[in-house]
Amino acid sequence: MTAPQESPGRLALTDKHYVLLFHTTHETMHAESILKKSRMRFKLIPRPRDIQDDCGLGLVIVKEDQAKAETLLSPEDIYIKAAFHIEKDGQWTRKNYPPAPISYDSQP
Repeated sequence: MTAPQESPGRLALTDKHYVLLFHTTHETMHAESILKKSRMRFKLIPRPRDIQDDCGLGLVIVKEDQAKAETLLSPEDIYIKAAFHIEKDGQWTRKNYPPAPISYDSQP
């Protein structure tokens, strides 16, 4: 049996990547803008189905750029909700971040 082919342009997530999730789509797009200005390597993706979370978008970064991403986003008040890392066995591990100091709940 052969391994499935990746479709062109599709990113194959490995243990060398982190998927960063944010509290809102707006915040994800703002983070994308900041990382783009800094010429950092990343890719905007739909949240992988295996990850259960509210936000439907994520940013994939390479593992060694995690600290740099955190450093760039913190002064802009962009709060990472969680970073997911896929292990060699295909299981996801989740790194939680401190709660954001603002509420993302809709006002009644």
